[in-house]
Amino acid sequence: MLEAEEFYEQAIQGAKDNEYLQEEALAYELTAKFYLERSRLKIAQTYMKEAHHCYNRWGAMAKVKDLETRYQQLFSQSSSMKPPICTVSETASNHSSTAFDLATVMKASQAISSEIELEQLLRLLMKILIENAGAQTGFLILENAGEWAIEASDQLNAANDKNVDYTQLLKSIPIENHLPESIINYAIRTHECVILNDATREGNFINEPYIKKNQTRSLLCLPLLNQSKLVGVLYLENQLATGAFTPERSQVLNLLSTQAAIAIENAKLYSKLRASESRMAQFLEAVPVGIGIVDAAGRPYYANQRGIQLIGKGIDPAVPPDQIAEVYQLYLAGTDQKYPTENLPIVRALSGECTRIYDIEIHQNDATIPLEVWGTPVYDEQGKVAYAIAAFQDITERKQAEQLLANYNRTLEQQVTERTAELQASETELRALFSAIPDPMCIFNAQGQVICVTEGNPSYRELYKEELVGTTLHQLFAKEQADELLGYIQQVLRTQQVLTVEYSQWLSGRETWFSARIAPIRHDQVIWLARNIMLQKQAEAASILEERNRMAREIHDTLAQAFTGILAQVGAANQVLTDDLEATQAHLDLIKELARTGLVEARRSVVALRPQLLEEGSLQSALHRLVAQIRTAANDTTLHYEIKGTVYFLPTEVESNLLRIGQEALTNAMRHANADEIRVELRYDRDRVCLRVKDNGQGFGVGSISSSEGFGLLGMSERAERIGAQLTIRSQPGQGTEIIVTVDRE
Repeated sequence: MLEAEEFYEQAIQGAKDNEYLQEEALAYELTAKFYLERSRLKIAQTYMKEAHHCYNRWGAMAKVKDLETRYQQLFSQSSSMKPPICTVSETASNHSSTAFDLATVMKASQAISSEIELEQLLRLLMKILIENAGAQTGFLILENAGEWAIEASDQLNAANDKNVDYTQLLKSIPIENHLPESIINYAIRTHECVILNDATREGNFINEPYIKKNQTRSLLCLPLLNQSKLVGVLYLENQLATGAFTPERSQVLNLLSTQAAIAIENAKLYSKLRASESRMAQFLEAVPVGIGIVDAAGRPYYANQRGIQLIGKGIDPAVPPDQIAEVYQLYLAGTDQKYPTENLPIVRALSGECTRIYDIEIHQNDATIPLEVWGTPVYDEQGKVAYAIAAFQDITERKQAEQLLANYNRTLEQQVTERTAELQASETELRALFSAIPDPMCIFNAQGQVICVTEGNPSYRELYKEELVGTTLHQLFAKEQADELLGYIQQVLRTQQVLTVEYSQWLSGRETWFSARIAPIRHDQVIWLARNIMLQKQAEAASILEERNRMAREIHDTLAQAFTGILAQVGAANQVLTDDLEATQAHLDLIKELARTGLVEARRSVVALRPQLLEEGSLQSALHRLVAQIRTAANDTTLHYEIKGTVYFLPTEVESNLLRIGQEALTNAMRHANADEIRVELRYDRDRVCLRVKDNGQGFGVGSISSSEGFGLLGMSERAERIGAQLTIRSQPGQGTEIIVTVDRE
């Protein structure tokens, strides 16, 4: 007896030391039975509780319940643990609870736990479970992508007095229409096993469509649990007999179920690991750089195809770390010296360093391959370096490109030096040239901002100085004048034609006139070359004043002579008025002729005078000032002025008469037409110039007004005729008036 006790204790301790939980539970149970048979209840109770605890840890809840039922006297109420409930039909078989073949159970358990490949495990599971359960058919249901589906089936058929096993691996067959859904869903939901001795006549599932259709007799549905986690469901049937799944067979299945659940989970993990390893291998083989891996001891472990191509040979696990440079012909770049082992990135990675080097190359026969190499450590769960990875690539093309770039840079530097010297010389010459230009020069952008400025003559320093850079026309001139000058810049940029304009600016307390040549130099910049024309303006003013005095004297003499003659004739007419009617009529006719002659001469003299607006600029600027003056005086009228085409020189007489016609048309529109919008357009075409003045006033019937009525229309007609222009007047009552003057370019 003492020897038996010693053997039992050795079995318990051996199972515990090797962490065989099933064997430990069984050893505790058999030891408890040994002491129970000898009526040593206290000792038996201690060993039975240990067995109870081990079975519970194993997850064999049916076995836990069996112990609590069969040995109630050994378990106090407080220490009992409730296993999952097995729903068994009320007419369950009353077979005696005989001991089952534990050796068979252990053998099956070991077979299950030894298989790691999922497909082989499923085949083995179905075969073992079918054989030990007494079933004809069986199905294993596993979760796949959140859905429960049939993954394996087994059928046991009798052939030649032998049971032939047919196991099939299925590809996630749905449960619907293949198995009783309600029973399987119940097991999945409650984690409880279901045993029916005659499913068509007893239990809660007699109305299940599958059972009605197939007249199912013995049925067992067992959830496979691992630490309370549902891993799968085993479904078994026996159509030949009722009560096929006896308590003894149920106990066997319960004992095997946890081991099956653990094995399935392990196989799934292993399958995922293999798939991950396969994908990782594919990734590494697809990487366009070489990959080499050494283990913690520094011995070669893996290299991808690109790596093997670069190093010229495969992996040799026998190569020690201190011979890696020798075996794989690794040299310091540009030398015949072997690369120091301790400096290799893959060796340094074993000590936890991440490195990157460019001074290494491989010598293969007569070829030299420069490399760029990265070294990275890989740590295990304890934080120790388990592997070291080296990634390396051929940088021959990069080296060649760097050499070409270096050569190009040297050439470029030389060219830049030479060009800089040339530019400096050119700049000196250009500065000397600019300094020799007596007139100031500015460069403006399209927004009227000063980009660059030269002083020119020292007399202009007040106006043209470095401080002007960055300022705008609107900061230098009043808004109206700045708008006009900005319009010139934009016209030059738009037409890409040189434009000459005149403008005034206040310097040293007096108005100074300039003539500017504006020329495009880029799509968004112009050169503004200004010249002081005050002397010319003063000379012109003196000449104009002299001419006006002469014209005034001429007009005075003409009108005085005419009216003196008229007065003489009026006196003579008064003397003969009563005596000689014919003589009186002759005197009156002469008076009329003298008055007409005097009027014509007066008009000729007036026309000969150049308008004051033209004295201050060209036709386009004179019209601009005229429109601005009228716009200021007429708050209720909107005036638009637009110049189209490229401006060119016109004879003085043409400009004077066009301005007078425009002035008369604007005056008529303001005073007589009651217009609230007037548009003035001056168009420069290649062969003619057109002045158009259009209003939206009350209008008039052109045919109903004689050209002799009023000096306005008559004066416009005479001026147009004088310069050979075509005058067109379009007007209708209530529809406004349009006056168009077109003169051919000489």
